[in-house]
Amino acid sequence: MSFLYRFGITITRKQPYIEWANSFEDGVELTEELAHDRRTIYLVPETTQDPDHDALLDEFWEQIFETELGAWMTDDVDWPTPLTRELFDCWFDAEVTGSVYDLTPEEPLTHLDVEFSDLEAVMHCCGWCEAELDDHTGRLVAFKADRTRLAHRAGLAVAVPIDDERTVIGAMSPDESDAARQGEDVVFRACSRRCEKLLEKSVPKGLNRLFAPAHDDA
Repeated sequence: MSFLYRFGITITRKQPYIEWANSFEDGVELTEELAHDRRTIYLVPETTQDPDHDALLDEFWEQIFETELGAWMTDDVDWPTPLTRELFDCWFDAEVTGSVYDLTPEEPLTHLDVEFSDLEAVMHCCGWCEAELDDHTGRLVAFKADRTRLAHRAGLAVAVPIDDERTVIGAMSPDESDAARQGEDVVFRACSRRCEKLLEKSVPKGLNRLFAPAHDDA
């Protein structure tokens, strides 16, 4: 268990938000029950004083408001205007918590932690059979890919679908790296020649599958 030096702000969406969310055609209905069950917790800096509810909301209400609206409708054209503190108070209940603990500190905590954990796994596991590899064992298998379509994954792990049951995880080389200049866009480690051959056979098709129309949103 690890104490986090953060206060927590728990946000519950109220009826005006629910009515706004349900005003769009062909959207998923947001019920009062769902709004209550899907509350959001925002972590903010801790101070040596007890949490001041009003002061914290004065500082963070706008960022929270925009995040809550964007969670339902990404195009800000559809957001209410103007965004004010009074409107925020009308649309949301906010509860401030003074003590926050992480009960599983050994697990990744943030999205960035998860990304680094996935990248670490790529660098220390066979891309095909997932056998663990020491730093100086195995071999690298590289593939050319559409860097434009994978720009958001530069320097991070990339999931490549092989078929409906198997996905292999490689690493996208960073932009402007020697590997990228040499056309080594997606790189895997292989524990053996057999796994290397299986990757060489399957990954090019998987990259095509990744960029097929059905996967445009992936």
